[in-house]
Amino acid sequence: MDKSELIRLVKAHNWMWERWWPALLELSPEQARKEVGGSFPSVFDTAAHMVWSEFNWQERCDRAGQNTTPEPEDMTVLKQDWEALAERRRKWLETAAPQSPVSYRTSDGKPYTTLVSDIILHMTSHAHFHRGQLVTQFRLLGLKPPSVHFITFTRL
Repeated sequence: MDKSELIRLVKAHNWMWERWWPALLELSPEQARKEVGGSFPSVFDTAAHMVWSEFNWQERCDRAGQNTTPEPEDMTVLKQDWEALAERRRKWLETAAPQSPVSYRTSDGKPYTTLVSDIILHMTSHAHFHRGQLVTQFRLLGLKPPSVHFITFTRL
């Protein structure tokens, strides 16, 4: 994957998030936190996992490697955290080389080295997986989820 493809993939990823945020922010606190099942029990927990997974990967790429997962208080704060992260990632991508190795430790302390391009591909596919769960969680709440697909981004 070359640099332009990497940047395009992240732009598509961010575009999808930007289409999900309005639906997420429209949820009442009760809807957001209602346990409906999935890998994470609620829409809020799923969205928080997605954002903080991205945060942890960015920490690793920045060589900070903290593996932290703070608990945001609500969806508005979570969106603000994501916006700051997206800007941080955008700046990092300006100088990141797709084939550069990133050495890090997982949350359980195991050391690994992974290419930047593989990390970005993992991060975006991880988000796709959990967006599918958000769709199901929205439907279980009786709500219509946004219809957001990579192919739609490519048609713009």
